[in-house]
Amino acid sequence: MATSTRNANSQKPKTRAQIMSRNKQSHKLGHFAELIIFSFLLVFAASVIITAQADIAEQKATIEKLEAEIVEAQQENDEYTRLLSDDDEYEYMLSAAIARGYAYPRETRYYAKSAE
Repeated sequence: MATSTRNANSQKPKTRAQIMSRNKQSHKLGHFAELIIFSFLLVFAASVIITAQADIAEQKATIEKLEAEIVEAQQENDEYTRLLSDDDEYEYMLSAAIARGYAYPRETRYYAKSAE
């Protein structure tokens, strides 16, 4: 039993310098762990910011494309409104129907073929 008591006593620091040395080592490991954790958090935050910026740029491009489509649709709608508000609505509807292949009942349409 005396030998086990000596071994237990020999492992314990005996002087104040030894106690301070062990405390410094534990502080160094703690600071190193904190530095690693902080680095990982910093990298994670940077990746989240970069991903968010990429998503924002993509959404802005989509918005610009949709706004261009809206302007084009409004211009087309204005053109149709102008054509339908004219007194020549009947002629427009007739030409639109003929262009789509419609005809009056019992009407036969003849189209010229090129002689090649």
